[in-house]
Amino acid sequence: MRQEIWKTCLILALAGLIGLVVGYPLLVMLVITVGVIIWNIYRIELMRRWLTDAKNNPYPAENSQFHELYRLINRRNVKNTTSKRKLASYLKQFRKAASVLPDAVVLIDEFGKITWANGSASELFSIQWPSDLGVKFTDLIRDPDVEKLLENDFIEATTEQRETKYTSKFNEDITINIRVAQYTEKLRMVIGSDISNLLKVNKVQSDFVANVSHELKTPLTVLKGYIDIMLNKPDLPTELSSIVGQMETQSNRMELIIGDLLYLAKLESQNNQATHKPVDITSIINTAIETIDEKLTEKHLKLELDIDYKLKILGSHTELHAAFSNLIFNAVNYTPNHGVINISWQQSRDSLSFSVQDNGNGIPESQISRLTERFYRVDSDRSRGGGGTGLGLAIVKHVLHRHNAILEIDSQIGVGSKFTCIFPVKQTPNQQIQELS
Repeated sequence: MRQEIWKTCLILALAGLIGLVVGYPLLVMLVITVGVIIWNIYRIELMRRWLTDAKNNPYPAENSQFHELYRLINRRNVKNTTSKRKLASYLKQFRKAASVLPDAVVLIDEFGKITWANGSASELFSIQWPSDLGVKFTDLIRDPDVEKLLENDFIEATTEQRETKYTSKFNEDITINIRVAQYTEKLRMVIGSDISNLLKVNKVQSDFVANVSHELKTPLTVLKGYIDIMLNKPDLPTELSSIVGQMETQSNRMELIIGDLLYLAKLESQNNQATHKPVDITSIINTAIETIDEKLTEKHLKLELDIDYKLKILGSHTELHAAFSNLIFNAVNYTPNHGVINISWQQSRDSLSFSVQDNGNGIPESQISRLTERFYRVDSDRSRGGGGTGLGLAIVKHVLHRHNAILEIDSQIGVGSKFTCIFPVKQTPNQQIQELS
């Protein structure tokens, strides 16, 4: 740039000298200045032609600042071309990889229109690429839950995945799990997975457990009857009384396990949501406390209540009683003597929450995620000794799922544990009345 400036100044200086010689310095300088401007405009036009069509308009070989600009632009073009080729190669590899995925992958814009789809989308969604480019996803997949899923996902603008199940209109035996992830501010990815076989396996497993549990009830009832007869015999030998007592304890525990298994199978077999009737949670808490009152006295436990007695919820009284009483029973079971248990039932602006907090030994963080698995125990010996079946939290999980709620577990070793059931605020009868009005 300095070279061009000095060159221009030198030209104007020479023009001024020539003008002094001929007697018209300003006129000569004006003519030369206009000439310099026209020359630079001409060189800019050459550059424009070169940028438009470099193949037929090679840049001139002059030694000037413009020549340096040509070189810099040409170097940047070469670099950009290389980057574009790499990106095109990566995109081609991505599309090739996505096309062989067993899951359907569909990209949609902020208006819900299809921008790309892989090969599996044709099998699961009957979306043909590229003929369905620009078609709204919900025009091809007509389902209220899918439409609601896409609308909510876009409104909340979150990267968190949401999902729903969709039964194929072309084959009712195919169930597709649809997930939506928003990976930019406006673009979303719809992923469809065929879960038909998984659902069938789960149903077979659930039916098997239910059938086995049901078949065990009859022989167990007979066994308990004979145990009761032996225990009531006045001439039962002393050496057998302790053995028969252990048989009674274990048969009672087996009866509880079978009962919980049957109830869990019943919950799993009901795909619909729980009955929406107003439930008085206070009565459930009182009933649960009456059940474990003897245990509270035996262990000298202190019970602290933070209850909104007027607050009700829409749901199933039987199912919520099963869930909440399980949490209260666990707290009593795992809280050491002279411990404190806090039971809370309150409403915030966005949710309803039922929580049970104890000051027991706590649960290792690595095991919290597995607590709702069937028969999973943090401490097997203590759990069996306390009379637990290992199915309580599994029942809690299924009950909450049927009430559109979630279970949060917060625990620290040596501090205690807190189990919180969080329900959407729309589960309150008052909220339902407001929505209807």
